[in-house]
Amino acid sequence: MRKTILIVMLLTIGANANAIEDTRKSCAAGDAKSCKIMGDLTRAGLGVEQDNTKAHSYYDRACFDGDKNACKELEIMNKDKI
Repeated sequence: MRKTILIVMLLTIGANANAIEDTRKSCAAGDAKSCKIMGDLTRAGLGVEQDNTKAHSYYDRACFDGDKNACKELEIMNKDKI
């Protein structure tokens, strides 16, 4: 049972890593929603290293490209000086 759980966890981590990389590539290609998602993941340290500077950069790009929710996150980060 433990081996099965471990295998499922490892497969899930691998699948998440692929999804994160796909999202990162979509952001680099100019997809605002993907940049917002990368900002969320990076700010929280979910699947990637936690880095507020990078998160701010992702939110900034997404906001510039029209994602209003990313603009709100930028406001919060700037207000809290994160």
